[in-house]
Amino acid sequence: MKARKLLLALSLLGSASLAQADNWSFANVSANYLDWSGRTTDQSGKKDFAYLEAEGGMGGSWGDVYGFFDLENPGKSDHGTNGYDRRYTTKAIGRFNLTQVGNVPVQLYAHIYDTRGNDFFTQNRVLGVSTELKYGNLTLKPFIGAHDELDAFSVGSGFNGWMAGYVLLYPFSAFGQSFLVTQWHETEFARKQEFTPNYKHNTGENGAIALWWNVSKRFTTGVQYRYADQKLGSGEYQNAVIYSAKYNF
Repeated sequence: MKARKLLLALSLLGSASLAQADNWSFANVSANYLDWSGRTTDQSGKKDFAYLEAEGGMGGSWGDVYGFFDLENPGKSDHGTNGYDRRYTTKAIGRFNLTQVGNVPVQLYAHIYDTRGNDFFTQNRVLGVSTELKYGNLTLKPFIGAHDELDAFSVGSGFNGWMAGYVLLYPFSAFGQSFLVTQWHETEFARKQEFTPNYKHNTGENGAIALWWNVSKRFTTGVQYRYADQKLGSGEYQNAVIYSAKYNF
């Protein structure tokens, strides 16, 4: 298990280090604190937590790749329980240009999301198509694909319906400062019953919207509104605020 965690982390950090080799790139590390709403903690028993993140991406005429690695509860033990264990989360996304319709690319889309701790492990894999749309400063990257899920401690692995979603980016300036609005959103639909025993229906929503302040070239701070419905192991609407500080390379 530890070897797999290390491989996931090194793979992501290796991708980030390659970020200098193409048309655009970024890489950062950050300290974050996720504060669940009182209603969410009452309904689900979830605990607030701190996490460290390494994040990076690069892109060019071929498409783009993005990924992050999170170390949640970094000061806790791997063998803690009830939300107090150290956890590891990795996500990798690739969009690869296949052809173009007018000025709009048609891309092969793939992503892997892997999260694990002492008492759980789940992995979501999506393969489909995506595109990239631009309206002035606004960039929108929608996708749709088949969803395969691996839940190592319960139902096993298999097809679990479909996933559609998008990433949104909107940079702007105000008061002489640089800001960025981002959002990611995922909708899972036509999910299989064996994967959704705690949910009220077979459609789930998951995402976050954020405002980032680029204080300087090296330092960014931001606040995110995190939300989920029929996801994250609960059939209730869940929400949190995430406070972040990033160092940009």
